[in-house]
This record gives sequence, C-alpha cells and structure tokens, in this order.
Amino acid sequence: MKDGYIKTMKEAQKLVKYFAERNKWKDVPNIDKLDHLHEELVEMSKHLRYKSEKERIKFVKENKEIFVDGIGDLFFGLCRLANQLNVDVEEAFNYVKDSIPKKYNHKGPENKLTKKY
Repeated sequence: MKDGYIKTMKEAQKLVKYFAERNKWKDVPNIDKLDHLHEELVEMSKHLRYKSEKERIKFVKENKEIFVDGIGDLFFGLCRLANQLNVDVEEAFNYVKDSIPKKYNHKGPENKLTKKY
C-alpha cells in the first residue's frame, strides 16, 4: 500500500484483516456478515427501484457518491466475509473469471474474455 491507496484485492483483504484484529473481532464464519452485505445491496437498490432506465442513469450521475460509498462498503464487507471463511478474494475471482463468461458464450463472441486488461 503506497500513499494510503489500496492497489490490489489482496492488499484490501489484508487491511480488513488488520482492522478486525485491531478491534479484537474474531474471523469466524458469521451469518451477520452475509446479512450486512444484503443490507448494503438493498440500500443501494432503493435508490434505483421503480425508476425508468433514463431516471436511473440520471440519478446515478447526480448521486455517484451514494454508489461509491455503497460499493466500498460492500467490498470491505466482502473482504471481511472472505477472511471469516478463509477465502482469498483474488483466488476466488480467478476461480470464476473464466467459468462465468462460458455460461454466456452461446450469446456471441462478445462474451469471451480473451483480452488482457
């Protein structure tokens, strides 16, 4: 971590682990963390529910900080859950990054992730 910015998922997960240890939180599987992630998703969805596509695009553009905060909370919580389950977030992502696009290959070549990013 340089200049206080997290550059990788692994760094984020380590930071969350350190934060939990400093607060004397146990890293054991906990249904509360799953509920917390669900609550964060519901909170963001409330802002977009019952709006047309045009209204959703406008709302997000005008209120981006709501979603930056929400996604940040979700990722922090996801790292916390991963630590509780002893799952490496980078390993988990790499585990599914090829299998998910394969589910959509029948829809056309645009769903193949062949480029390096």
